This record gives sequence, structure tokens and C-alpha cells, in this order.
Amino acid sequence: MKKVNVGYNETKMVDAYQYKDLQSISADLRQAETIWYEEWKEQGQKDEGSCTGGKGLQVWYIGPRKRKPTLRTVVAAPPVQGNMSAYRSHAPALEYLESVGVEASYYDGWMD
Repeated sequence: MKKVNVGYNETKMVDAYQYKDLQSISADLRQAETIWYEEWKEQGQKDEGSCTGGKGLQVWYIGPRKRKPTLRTVVAAPPVQGNMSAYRSHAPALEYLESVGVEASYYDGWMD
């Protein structure tokens, strides 16, 4: 990981993952996706809320030859369109990532 500014005029520093970092945690990311899917199934596979696309868990990522990090989705939400159902079931996956040292956050996606 690399500590970088969020923007050019920002003072907020974040730990941004690089490609090799994502490769090294790929098994943890797959496990988080499985945990999220299983939690959604346990909650009844509901599809409640507004239809949104791109929901998932994101990390700060800095690509090759880039200076500014961007948020990158590394764990996709279960196959549900409703943002409320995705939100209600994401916590165990996020907790798992935190337990293995991965700094991630929930992204609610965009209106579809």
C-alpha cells in the first residue's frame, strides 16, 4: 500500500492499494463476496429499495503511473437490484475484510 493524498488540493491522506496489493488479497476479497451472498440468502434473498447499479465494497486504489487514487469496487454485491437489500446484508462481509486488515467501505451504487 502507498500513502497518498486523495486529491491535488486535499490534505486528506489515505492508504491506497496498488495492483500487487489487490493480487495478494484476492482470496480474502472472494471470501467477502461469498459471505455477503450467503448473508443476503439468509435474509430471504429480498430485492427491496431503489434499483441501483455498481453496489459493492470499495478500496482506495492507485493505478500504474497515477498520482491520484480513486475508489475501486473490489467486492460486488449479490445479484440484487434493490439498494436497501444490499445495504442490509453487507455488514458481515465488511467486518470480515476489516478482520483481515483490508480497509474497505460500502458503496451504494448509482440510480439505475
